[in-house]
Amino acid sequence: MKKVTTIMILMLAIVVSTYAQKVTKFGYLNSSELISLMPESAKADSAIEKYAQELDALGQQMYAEYQKKAADAQDKKQRNLLTAEQEELVVKELGDMEKRITDFQQTAQDKIASKKEKLYSPILTKANEGIKTVAKTNGFTYVFDSGAGSILFAEESDNILPLVKTYLKLPDPKPAAPKPAVKP
Repeated sequence: MKKVTTIMILMLAIVVSTYAQKVTKFGYLNSSELISLMPESAKADSAIEKYAQELDALGQQMYAEYQKKAADAQDKKQRNLLTAEQEELVVKELGDMEKRITDFQQTAQDKIASKKEKLYSPILTKANEGIKTVAKTNGFTYVFDSGAGSILFAEESDNILPLVKTYLKLPDPKPAAPKPAVKP
C-alpha cells in the first residue's frame, strides 16, 4: 500500500512540476493597423462612404426644400400676403419639416453604423481568427492590443503583427516618400 501511495505522490509531483514549468508567453499587436492593412477594409470603407454620400444627398434635398419653403413664407409675410391662419399653418408645416429632417439625420446615422457593422463583421472575424491561429502556433499565452493603449511597455520581438500579416498574406504598407530637404 505504501508503494502505491508513493507512486501516486511521485506521479502527482511530476505532473505538477511539468505544469508549473509551462512558460507564459505574452505578445501584442495593433489591431487597428492590422485591419487597415486588410484589403477588405478599404472596400468596406469605400462602400460605407458611398452609402453615407447617398444619404447625405437625400438630406440636402430635404433641407433645400425646407429653405425654399421658409424663404417663400418669409417673402409672403413681408408682402402681407398671408392671413394669421395661413401663417400659423406655414409655421406648423415648417416645424414638421424640421422634425422630419432631424429624424432623417438620426436614422441616416443609425443606418450608416449598421452598414459599417455588417461590412466589418467578417473582417474582424478574419483578423481575430488570424491572431488566434498565430498565437497558438507560436505558443503565446496572451496577446494584447497595443492600439487600445493598455500596454505601457513591450519588447519589439513580441510584436506578432508581422506574423499575423504573413498568415493573412497582407502586404507591407508602402513607406512614405522622403520629403525633400528645404534649403535655407
